Amino acid sequence: MKEILKKILGAEINIKLLSIGVFCLLIILAIPIARIMMYCVPWYDDFSYGLYTKNFWELDHSYIDALKGALYNTKTMWYAWQGTYTSCFFMSLMPAVWGTEIYRIGLWLILFLLIFSIFTLVAVLMRDVLKIKDIWSCLFVQSMVSITVIVFMRSAIEGFFWYNSAVHYTAMHSFGILYVASLIKLVYANGKVKTGVFLALNIFLAFIIGGVNNITVLQVGLVMLSIVFFGIIFKKKRVWFLIPVMVCYAVAMYFNLNAPGNEKRAALYVGMKLSPLEAVLRSFESAITYFDDFTGWMTYAIVIFMLPIAFAIIKKTKFEFKYPLLIFVWSFCLYATGFTPTLYMMGHTLLGRATNMAKVTFQLLLFINLFYFIGWLCRVLKNKRNKNLYVKSTWSFYAIMVILMIGIFAMEPNKGGIYSTYCAYYFVHTGEAYNYYNEYKYRVHMCETSVEEDIVVHPLGYKPWVLCLGDLSEDPNYEPNKYMAQFFRKNSIRCIVPSTE
Repeated sequence: MKEILKKILGAEINIKLLSIGVFCLLIILAIPIARIMMYCVPWYDDFSYGLYTKNFWELDHSYIDALKGALYNTKTMWYAWQGTYTSCFFMSLMPAVWGTEIYRIGLWLILFLLIFSIFTLVAVLMRDVLKIKDIWSCLFVQSMVSITVIVFMRSAIEGFFWYNSAVHYTAMHSFGILYVASLIKLVYANGKVKTGVFLALNIFLAFIIGGVNNITVLQVGLVMLSIVFFGIIFKKKRVWFLIPVMVCYAVAMYFNLNAPGNEKRAALYVGMKLSPLEAVLRSFESAITYFDDFTGWMTYAIVIFMLPIAFAIIKKTKFEFKYPLLIFVWSFCLYATGFTPTLYMMGHTLLGRATNMAKVTFQLLLFINLFYFIGWLCRVLKNKRNKNLYVKSTWSFYAIMVILMIGIFAMEPNKGGIYSTYCAYYFVHTGEAYNYYNEYKYRVHMCETSVEEDIVVHPLGYKPWVLCLGDLSEDPNYEPNKYMAQFFRKNSIRCIVPSTE
């Protein structure tokens, strides 16, 4: 029996079986996040951005009219508040325009888009850059990276559960990741037809991505510049196809950053803004400060968990990993830029939805550097010592790693603050999310059915912190009150504590 057990645990694991298992784990971990989205409700800017779309929709219940309303609001915001025209358009399509129960669908799409963008980027890097055709190894990496990103979202409420925030940052950053994958496809495309298709696609997408949040715009632009720079250095002629793309992207950025509304919004942060140089320097300081926050024992365990498959993947590629230090320095600088726009505009890095994107970039770069360093190490040992470095992926190794991960999870005192999946499960399991949702629906029912023009509601009894960003005020001029009243065509909404007399 002992010999049989030893033989089983010492046997090499089947990559197909492992990859399917990890993919199933991704689905399992995503289900609680998608489940709690059923209890998410609109708040604050959701109402103000969705107002014109709702008004246009109610004219004739035409989806074309709704799109016109979204475009009208985008134009209005460009002149009055912010130049991020792509983000504003999607923020204007706030799903609750078509009913409270539709709100969750927008969040589901954002979650799917984030996972899909990671799958696409990993596939392009492995199949086009590393020339790895093994779909199971690719699935393993795609699933592990996706798990890391969605489970460790720093501020889940702003990253997943509030549409206005999630679409402006999480969804637009996902589009940015897809765009980077598309740029790489253009550089590695074979044949005139494919080249023409990807060139036209990237020029079109340049105007779309150029109108998103400043973090994504800056980082995608820097990645594009880096591809061109490294391509010229290493004499990759195809990077010249990116020149017209860069021109279009620059035009889109100019249109975004020089919108009249930006000046009006910046006036609110007078005295808080940093100079460009100070913002850049503080970005590097923030990058170091947030390192511990963005990693942790579970992240390190995930890296170790991936090592055997990473070595197996590197063994199959002919890509030369020549400059690991250069890639590391480049990665650190790119990661640091995730803090620069917020520091420049606000003088701090406390905006959770913005810090989320800095963390997503950090996590993607972490895995890229992991594979690059392993590739460099394998090449050095092979060229200088004629040794092939190989790590056997046995059942015992993964059994030990799973036990270790369970132990790390069990010992974490702040599970809800670290693991978005656990947090989502907890608030659904306790019923707080359900009660919170029903209290909100009662408010909506009052707004939709009451003949009164001045609505009075009571404070929420349930406020799960992962879903609830705040509550209405006694002051009808408080912006959340005012926006909700406008959305439901009421003169005012006040939130008053019921009398106990």
